[in-house]
Amino acid sequence: MAGRRGLKADYSVATVSVTLVLLLLGVVGYILINAYSSTSAVRSELRFSVMLADTVTQEQRSLIERRMGMHPAVATWRYISADEAARDFQTYIGTDFVDFLGENPLPASYELTLNPGYADAEELAALETECASWSGVEEVVYQRKIVEAVMRNLNRLNYILLGLGGFLLVVTVMLISNTLRLAVAARRQSIATMRLVGATPGFIRRPFVLRSFTQGVVAGVLASGLLYLFVDGLSEVMPEVKLVCDRETFALLFSAMILAGVLICTTFTALAVNRYVRQTD
Repeated sequence: MAGRRGLKADYSVATVSVTLVLLLLGVVGYILINAYSSTSAVRSELRFSVMLADTVTQEQRSLIERRMGMHPAVATWRYISADEAARDFQTYIGTDFVDFLGENPLPASYELTLNPGYADAEELAALETECASWSGVEEVVYQRKIVEAVMRNLNRLNYILLGLGGFLLVVTVMLISNTLRLAVAARRQSIATMRLVGATPGFIRRPFVLRSFTQGVVAGVLASGLLYLFVDGLSEVMPEVKLVCDRETFALLFSAMILAGVLICTTFTALAVNRYVRQTD
């Protein structure tokens, strides 16, 4: 009875340890998902203005619109007439500058939003060159220096988070490996006894792997539940921060945590058992 209670205690401790490590891995994964989502949101908010010449014809406009509609970098576009541009600018400055100048100096234009994959500095420069070459286009305007600074900082942040995630993944695997190795080591005498009575390595390994499979599932489910509670509490404490909370993302993340728990537990348990089986040969 004492031995059985000891095995249950070792199993429980190992399960709790794996749960906490998977929770840490899940938190890092959730941070990476939100970082990617924020980066995509910033990229999609970039505005790219194509200014039309005063002499642009309807035929030229139609050709420009077809090209924008077919361009992979363009997510949406909107035509802004010269009168609409003047009204927007008057609202912004609070003064009727058209009446003061006697004319409207603002040209008609197209305002483009870009697909996130085409919002890098090089892609923007290529798009600027291409749009400027279209007949009827006078000028292409966007905040080049601001865009380059934002993209540079976002890329740097993503690299830092990916490096942190990779480092924590390695630490996670090492911690789980040591935890499971210690749990198997506690039963090394049982392994030696089974080997002495003629049990095959597969027969000895099977109950350990099955138990570690269950352990991985339980740890993954517990870690997923804790992560959900953490995100829910964080959303209530900081409602102004827009976190990714859709069901598809959570389902994907939780499935990955459970799968990671199962794969890591079964793999390292099997390796640890094989080690002690070989020692008894």
